[in-house]
Amino acid sequence: MRGVADLKMSLNKQMILYFSIAFSVISIIFGIGILTYNTNSFLKQSYDYCQKNVESNIMLVDNYLEQIKNVSRIIANDTNIIEAVSYRNNTEAIDYRKELEYQRYVTDKIKQVDVLGSIENSLIIGDDHTCLYYYGNSPKKEYDFSRQQWFMDVIGNNGYSTHFTYYHPTDYLLTDGDGETVSIITPIVNPSLYVETKRAYFMCDFKLESILTDGADQGNIHIAIYDGQNPVYFSNTDRLSQEQLNQLNGNLVEGNHRFVLEKSRENPHSFMVVNETLKTSGWSILGIMPLHELEAIKNANTTFVIGLIVASIVIIVLLSLLISKSILVPMYMLVGKFNEIAAGNTDVAFERTRSREVNLMSHTAENMLESIGRLNEEVIREHEQYSREQFKVLQQQINPHFLNNMLQSIKALAVAGDVASISKMTTILGKILSYAVYNSFDKVKLSEEIEYIGNYMTLQKIRYPNIEYTIDCSPALLDVSVPKLIIQPLVENAIEHGLLGGKSGKITLYADHDEEEIHIIVTDNGAGISDDTRIEIENKLANGDSANSDGIGLLNVHQRIKGLYGEGYGVSILSRPGMNTSIVITIPMEKEGC
Repeated sequence: MRGVADLKMSLNKQMILYFSIAFSVISIIFGIGILTYNTNSFLKQSYDYCQKNVESNIMLVDNYLEQIKNVSRIIANDTNIIEAVSYRNNTEAIDYRKELEYQRYVTDKIKQVDVLGSIENSLIIGDDHTCLYYYGNSPKKEYDFSRQQWFMDVIGNNGYSTHFTYYHPTDYLLTDGDGETVSIITPIVNPSLYVETKRAYFMCDFKLESILTDGADQGNIHIAIYDGQNPVYFSNTDRLSQEQLNQLNGNLVEGNHRFVLEKSRENPHSFMVVNETLKTSGWSILGIMPLHELEAIKNANTTFVIGLIVASIVIIVLLSLLISKSILVPMYMLVGKFNEIAAGNTDVAFERTRSREVNLMSHTAENMLESIGRLNEEVIREHEQYSREQFKVLQQQINPHFLNNMLQSIKALAVAGDVASISKMTTILGKILSYAVYNSFDKVKLSEEIEYIGNYMTLQKIRYPNIEYTIDCSPALLDVSVPKLIIQPLVENAIEHGLLGGKSGKITLYADHDEEEIHIIVTDNGAGISDDTRIEIENKLANGDSANSDGIGLLNVHQRIKGLYGEGYGVSILSRPGMNTSIVITIPMEKEGC
């Protein structure tokens, strides 16, 4: 029982373990799914938010650059401007009075760029690449712009188109010469000349900060503008490490529109970048958003999901224990009760549990046991009735069989004139018939059964004078109860088969007992039984086969005893060829009236 209990406990633990692991894995997968979904969703929302910010600034910057381009073209195409510039480019001996007039007019004209609000300096550069006229900060005298690569790249690319420069130094100014700015350069062309031999350029320096949306360089998003590889405007380069700036340049060269600048050793934060192109200038405008907020949300989500998973696992384990306690343990107990029933124990009590299903099965099992009990009682009653009817059949079989033999013997004595023997036989026969026919008890004292056998052997002795018999019974057994007429069929069988029809021999009746059983042995000193015959008889006793039985035999006695006492009792045979044959009756010890 302890092994079964340990096995049940082991199975219970295994089921709790498997159940907990299965649902824990499901909870982990579900939690990871939630975490991934939330992270991707927030990343997408961040990209979309940054994209909208970039698009709003694209519209402003494009409009502003278009305005600068239009104003620059208007000024560059002004007739008086062209005349003044042509005069300076083509006249070696300058008439300073005339030049003063040109200077006043040009200055007033280029001053009109102030309407844009963010123009810092305006210069007209002559064919010799020096400044002819200016408005704003004073340029250095005789400064040669041809020495500046950014200037030569623009005028060498297309001398008849307006172009924007990349970020370049302002070392051509007397003040603020250490700064950097962006410029727009527009060629000044005389439309009256078919061939322009000498050129001039109108250049405006401007800043982009004032035209970007309020707070573009504040908060969690800042704006950068690149001319392709070089920054035209960068609201806060301090936020990015050099390694991240290199990553930024690499993605711009590859033409990527959405990318992430990974953390570096100098900067522990990563950044999300959205890249779009300005139509007017072809520059790239970037929205750069730090991802520390996203990382904080991701960490918070991770902590929440881990907490949720841990809580789920705890709840799952508690539910497993609860299910085990409320269902599995009662179920194992119910199975144990069923095993007891299967082992033959019908006196089983079912305890009520918290499980409705287990209680329903217990109630069903109780009803089944009640039905089995009723059926058993019915079977027992029917079996007892069958035994009684079989016993009556035995009585009816004894009377004709035995009476016929006795009457034939009496007839023979009458013919011989042996009146004394006839009187003795009829007296004993009357006692036998009184015991066998008129006494209706199923069980009698062993002493009464032995007395009946004594009378029976006396009659047989008259028929077969060469037969001897002895009866040896323990005095302690005289008052025990035995089934009626269970010895006489064995004695008759010994006479007919063991002693070959009563020719000669000896029959011994011996009764003894141990603590619980009575053993009644009928032995004859005949020729014995062959092994084949003995095995055949034993098979008939085991199978209840009476097809070849003649009259009252061993099978009837064996079946009666089994019917009364069960499978552990009945008739057995001890015999070998050339040796005595003993028929043993084994029944339980019962006092009279039991």
